[in-house]
Amino acid sequence: MLDQAEIRQLFQDMWTLHQLERVWLDQIYDYVTGQRGIPSTPDGSAQEVETLAKLSIKNVLPLIRDSFTQNLSVVGYRTATAADNGPAWDIWQRNRMDARQAEVYRPAVTYGAGYVTIMRDPERGSVWRIRSPRQLLAVYEEPALDLWPQYAMEMWVDQTDAHARWRARFYDDEYIYPLTLGGITVLPIDQYAMSVERSASIREFGTPMRHGAAVCPVIRFVNARDADDMIVGEIGPLIHDQQAINSVNFDRLIVSRFGAFPQKVITGWAPCANDDVLTASARRVWAFDDPEVKAQSFPPASLDQYNGVLEEMTEAVALKAQISPSQITGKLVNVSAEALAAAEANQQRKLASKRESFGESWEQCFRLASALEGDMDSAMDTSSEVQWRDTEARAFGAIVDGITKLSAAGIPIEELLPLIPGISQQQQQSIKDALRQNQVNELLGLLQQAAPPPAGPASASSGPPAAAPPPEAPAAVRASPSPANMPATRAG
Repeated sequence: MLDQAEIRQLFQDMWTLHQLERVWLDQIYDYVTGQRGIPSTPDGSAQEVETLAKLSIKNVLPLIRDSFTQNLSVVGYRTATAADNGPAWDIWQRNRMDARQAEVYRPAVTYGAGYVTIMRDPERGSVWRIRSPRQLLAVYEEPALDLWPQYAMEMWVDQTDAHARWRARFYDDEYIYPLTLGGITVLPIDQYAMSVERSASIREFGTPMRHGAAVCPVIRFVNARDADDMIVGEIGPLIHDQQAINSVNFDRLIVSRFGAFPQKVITGWAPCANDDVLTASARRVWAFDDPEVKAQSFPPASLDQYNGVLEEMTEAVALKAQISPSQITGKLVNVSAEALAAAEANQQRKLASKRESFGESWEQCFRLASALEGDMDSAMDTSSEVQWRDTEARAFGAIVDGITKLSAAGIPIEELLPLIPGISQQQQQSIKDALRQNQVNELLGLLQQAAPPPAGPASASSGPPAAAPPPEAPAAVRASPSPANMPATRAG
């Protein structure tokens, strides 16, 4: 167990590392939410121009994030030969992870990493908590290879009894150390980095408690790594592209506001103030007392060139992110399922790599949670793997045709149910139960048909049973003459 002096020193060191990461993570957060990326305007610009600059943010980054996170959904956890999910799947359902799993994918795709902490609760079993890298820092001896961190520190705002305060937990491989922090202004998690003193301190120490695991119970979900083994998200590499899109959109708004109508040119007249120029530009008819004043107009400016540049830049961002441009532009009319699948081929390959990475982390969660609850068979199970929902665009008729052919070839229909898009885990189980019930009913029917008829009452005599009388001949046979009663024919 660490003493308070060691915890203070480790906390200060990890706090410094966390602040260095927060500079970059906060920048990504602000771009995703549209708080950054406003084009700069010259000094002394009118308020109207400043307003247009704020309205010029054409944010495509959330669309790119959602195009990946909406296609990630775990629907099962089993071995390759098992018909049903393993026992550890009950832990998943108990922690409501069907709905909460998206909270892991969003920070992992946005920043490059997400975290799940697991601790044992005497009443609820294992409890799963989801944290973003802006809320949790984990340090590893060798980050590229280690599955478990050496230490971890998470922070959140506790609002118990309507009294907000900053709380924290410090993790090692044996204990969890509850902490109450001081020196941090109580603001939302996305704002505290701008209002924090670098000398954040521990105000109170809670009672350390064992988490029950033999490792630091923090699991990391990695989006991707670059050549230098640095964790990379989907948003960071696209920030400069987002800035360029905002700048072009700002120019388009300026042109649409001030140049989309015929421009007036007045000679021989000087305005007394800037407001006179704006008033003149808004009026349709002007009259001057001075006969020397002349007015003329130029044709309105066209926005087609700006629209073309924005469309080209948006498609370039989609190609860079390896998603279909239609998910950003929304231009998708009368496209067949085959064409849509071809357009999403790169995205599906990228999703496959994310499912492999995230799937290993989920399996790590299942094994740790099973160990905390005493199910050592599931904790040592390395053959089970998570099952992902299939979200690839395919024609439903082609899917049904393929399933029909596979079933005709002898593959059990129960094994083909996951291939049907949009079917839930509960629906699959209901169909399997119905199929099994039908099979039982058919087997009973065959057994009843093959069973011998029940024997009649035994005869009173002890002799052998009497032979059954021959069936009566048909009337036509009875009426036909036999050789015995036919008249004799005279020979010769």
